[in-house]
Amino acid sequence: MQKNQVSESSAQRYRFIQSNEHPFSNMTVQLRLAKLLKGVNSTMFILAVCGRRLFPESRIVGGNRSSFGKWPWQISLRQWRSQTYLHKCGAALLNENWAITAAHCVESVPPSDLLLRIGEHDLANEDEPYGYQERRVQIVASHPQFDARTFEYDLALLRFYEPLLPFQPNVLPICLPDDDETYVGHTAYVTGWGRLYDEGPLPSVLQEVAVPVINNTVCEAMYRNAGYIEHIPHIFICAGWRNGGFDSCEGDSGGPMVIQRARDKRWILAGIISWGIGCAAPNQPGVYTRISEFREWINQILQF
Repeated sequence: MQKNQVSESSAQRYRFIQSNEHPFSNMTVQLRLAKLLKGVNSTMFILAVCGRRLFPESRIVGGNRSSFGKWPWQISLRQWRSQTYLHKCGAALLNENWAITAAHCVESVPPSDLLLRIGEHDLANEDEPYGYQERRVQIVASHPQFDARTFEYDLALLRFYEPLLPFQPNVLPICLPDDDETYVGHTAYVTGWGRLYDEGPLPSVLQEVAVPVINNTVCEAMYRNAGYIEHIPHIFICAGWRNGGFDSCEGDSGGPMVIQRARDKRWILAGIISWGIGCAAPNQPGVYTRISEFREWINQILQF
């Protein structure tokens, strides 16, 4: 199947294997954040806090359930369905006013039908250390060159009606890349509430998986080995295992692929989940929109 034949179910991706959840540790970070806000403008504050975890890290082995607050930029993008808002895609928090997702998640959807839930962890549990925040969408800014046939330029920015500040330990922005690092050979982490396997169940707890970033030429060759001819230009970034087993799946499109930057240990938004064929099949890596290629466009939109 060609990329331009990828269905919505096979394009919205994520695969995880569950393990034990890391316990929450109490922290008195809200007071420190409130003090930081005084006398600091918004841009400086975002740069000060982005990509920094405020919770202890838990051990990762393959794909598993994430611990509370571990990925505080993760968003559940929800769409109105007859009587309620239901999870549709992932998204990532950029600042107090904007989130980023995949354009195919919001194509032909009026902003009034969208709801962003930020700081969520377990969809089935209201009793969590910190509550989530919800925001309606005022503006949907999809990339003007988005091609629904090829999934190229698969990015959209979403502006909230009301800002999120002050932040809290489970609601923090992700950093944008500040260079053109390709990340080939780096370990990336992808997160979401997508299906646990192709046509499988949806989890209630946010899931995570580690995948290696691979060269686009190698990515195309892997797809050829699987019987597919795919053109994967540099605006995409590939990540996945040759033998499969760990991947994104339906319900995770638009969510973040993040990498920890070596120089300062901050987490960087390297990609947004865009498309794939099936979930976790051998020689069929996940394909993500490469954020470093869109820094200028993103920063222009964020000024509004």
